[in-house]
Parts: sequence; C-alpha cells; structure tokens
Amino acid sequence: MKIYDFLIIGAGSAGCNSASYLQKRGFSVAVADKEGVASGGSGAAGAFLSPLAGVQNSYNSFINSALEYSLDFYEKMAPSEIVKNGVLRVANDNFGTTKLKTNNIKNRYINTKELKDISQNFANIDGYFYENAAILNPYNVCKKLIEKCDFYYYGVDELKYENGSYIFDGFMAKNVILAQGVIKPIVSTPYIKIAPIFGVKIDVKTTTKVPFNIHKSISVSTNKNDSTISIGATKERHDATEMECLTSCDKCAFYVNSEQGQVEELLREARELIELENIEVSKIYRGARATIKSYFPVIGKVIDYDESIKKYPSIKNGTKIPPELLTYFPNLYIINALGSRGFVVAPLLAKLLCEEILDSKKIPQELSSEKLFYKMARAKL
Repeated sequence: MKIYDFLIIGAGSAGCNSASYLQKRGFSVAVADKEGVASGGSGAAGAFLSPLAGVQNSYNSFINSALEYSLDFYEKMAPSEIVKNGVLRVANDNFGTTKLKTNNIKNRYINTKELKDISQNFANIDGYFYENAAILNPYNVCKKLIEKCDFYYYGVDELKYENGSYIFDGFMAKNVILAQGVIKPIVSTPYIKIAPIFGVKIDVKTTTKVPFNIHKSISVSTNKNDSTISIGATKERHDATEMECLTSCDKCAFYVNSEQGQVEELLREARELIELENIEVSKIYRGARATIKSYFPVIGKVIDYDESIKKYPSIKNGTKIPPELLTYFPNLYIINALGSRGFVVAPLLAKLLCEEILDSKKIPQELSSEKLFYKMARAKL
C-alpha cells in the first residue's frame, strides 16, 4: 500500500495550490477528487485576477495583497496560461464611481470617446482601468500545479485514522487537507458555515479583439492565448436556502434545465459592454463557489467542535481557552471558502496554511479556523 505524506481532497484552486506548495517542499502528495481536476467552482470560475477597489479595509487589503502574490506566482509558474492586459471596471450598483475612483490602487479613468478610439465595438460606457489584472486558464493551471503529484479520481466519503495515518482504498496518508469547497464536509465543522454561490461561465469564439478584461455585473475577458474569450458571472445565490451540495452543478437537478437561458443572459449583458462579432459558444461551465458570511477564506487545523466544548464548557460563557488546548482531529487541515476570487487568493492561502503545518507559523487571525470556532461557541449564550 502506497503511503503519502499528504492527501489533498479537492482538485480546485485551493487543493491544487496546496499540493503544489507541499510537493515543492519535498513531500509526497496525492490529490483526490471524484469529479476530476477543476471540475466544480474552480472550473466555472472566470479565473479573473483583479484588484478590489474601495476605501481600504482589512478585507480588500487582504485581497489586493493576495493579488500581487498570485500575479507573480502564476507568471512564473505558468506563463503560457496567463494574459495580463488589465481590467476596465464599469460602475454598477455594488461598485459606484466613487468606490472605483476613491482607493489606493492606481487606476485611470477612460471616457466613452477614448474607449471608442480603442475599439468601435465598445458600447457607450466609461470606466476605470486597473493595469494590475489578468485572466487565467483554470483547468490548465490546476493541471500544471499538480503535474508532479499523484491524482486519484476518487470520492472520499469518510476518514479512517489508524496508527498515525489515514487509510483509503489502495493508499494511506499521514496528513489530510480538506479543500472540497461546497461539498458536504467529511467531518463535522459546524463553525464553518459554507454558503454555495452559483456561477456560470462560457468560452466564446469571436472575431472581435477585446483589448482588456471588462467587469460590470459580469466579466468579459480579453482574448486568451487560444483566441477565445470568457464571459462569467455569479448568477444564483444560495445563501438563504438550506442546500447540501452532493455533486457538480452540471449534474444538479436545480440547474439541469436552465443552461440556454443562462447563456443568452450572459451574451446579452456582454453586449451592453462590447459588441462581439461572429460568436460561437465553445464551452459552458457551471459550478458553486464556497463562501462564508465574513467573505474571508478559512484555513488551519480542523477543530473537533463537540469534544472541545465537552472538554471546556466554560468557553460558552466567554472563558478564554488558548487554541493549543482545544481538541483537533489528528493531522487534519482545511482550506476553504475562497469565494469568487479563488485563483486570486489560493496561492497565498496555500503558502500560509502549509507554513503553519510545516514551520509552525501563525495564521492571520481573520483567516483562521480557530476564530470561527470561538465565534460560534461564544454565540451559544
């Protein structure tokens, strides 16, 4: 039976970046996903690497730091899979002109006439141009990340831990990292309340030259290295519903009959930004992205909630029990809730998580699983 140092469960941006980091540190790594590489939310992601505008706060500071890290990372790791032409942000209800203009990220206002001078295909829009932005090919990037790891088309439904290792069909792993996104967790983590956010993306062949990424309520990419463009958006939020994701969106009864309407809506919204000529839709992707209420991702050791509360019931009354005294599932870690910016944040999150595992470096509080544990425990007053 083959023994690995690490098994990563989930082959999206989070899992593949974690696997890559560990493999480069010299560890043997297996990646398992029952649907395949980049088959869920990561495959449906536009993989737009863009800054987050607005008055500086802890969340957009984190996103923009992660963006700087990921742009450098991907340009070095997979230069043929990234196109860095910048992004034009067009004001909408969530990001108005003031928010797009008033921030510490360098940008340039481009009016309608200037855009028409760049391309007559632009609609009557204006916006703010941010140079530090790019588009990736998500599937090729994920494949590249794990090219030196062993991949298993394998669904892990339970964890069996014996004599210092987790045991699976045909192999073992000393450590496990959960990177499953919205799929039902294998162990109980009630303090991590994942909300699935459904996204749809289409790859389109067109004779139109799109000079840079464009973002309003949807995103339209520049022409990628294969000459296609991507059009993507968040189309359905599940935050207010009790849904348990058991499969990919392509196989989910909730979406099985909605494909044509989604494509038509994306193309209609794209035409409000730029006219795309001689269109041929080459591929459709759908997937649910995982997020939590704070929008921050979550990484760290997996806490056994029930055993920790049983051991220290006074936590519910606000007693400050140090994290090292909590009960954790052995050699089990998590990286999840990357939201709609998975490819932006994944390289930095993987680095932070693996440095905690390997080098005992402390994870920033806003990203830690322990913060969510204490918040839930102390809410039960």
